Amino acid sequence: MKNQDAIIIKTLLEHKEQELSIASLSTLTHKDYKTTHTIVKRLEKNKLLTLQQFGKSYKVVLHYFAHPLIFEAEYLRRKEILQNKNLRVMQDYFRKELKTALYVLLLFGSYTTKTSTKHSDIDLFFIAPDSDTEFEKKVVRIAHLIPLPLHVNVFTEREFVAMKTSKENTVGSEVIKKNIILYGTEAYYELLQ
Repeated sequence: MKNQDAIIIKTLLEHKEQELSIASLSTLTHKDYKTTHTIVKRLEKNKLLTLQQFGKSYKVVLHYFAHPLIFEAEYLRRKEILQNKNLRVMQDYFRKELKTALYVLLLFGSYTTKTSTKHSDIDLFFIAPDSDTEFEKKVVRIAHLIPLPLHVNVFTEREFVAMKTSKENTVGSEVIKKNIILYGTEAYYELLQ
């Protein structure tokens, strides 16, 4: 049952910019309408989402905050994208070489929209603690050692929060709309609050 809840949340995460109804969620998840409706109502009761009326239908709106079901949905998304061997090896290499657990690593761009080709670069967005002044140098050094076309962006937590609240269209606003969390799920959701 919880896994079905996570699949609904995963679908909402993957379609952040679309207005999804219960019927469209049912279609996207390949579940019958009644099952989808029951899951959505349960998630609404648990305050993970709200239903906003538009026309004769309801738009399903996910609330972005630290919650185990959202973490499970993000884990499912990460597990799916890491079936790509290059991404899995790259993520493992960064995790091993950075020698710290205090960062967030987001994948964005063509890999998250499933439009990547064999010539696509891998767009990465790191969020480092404000106190770690050497983090960017470490990331750049490691990125040069990995034989993959990487495009690396490194920002501090303070810079990310500023991008998040800015009205301007920044790389941060693009990343918030479409990303897959490769590392630091809980920290990322804490930064979103």
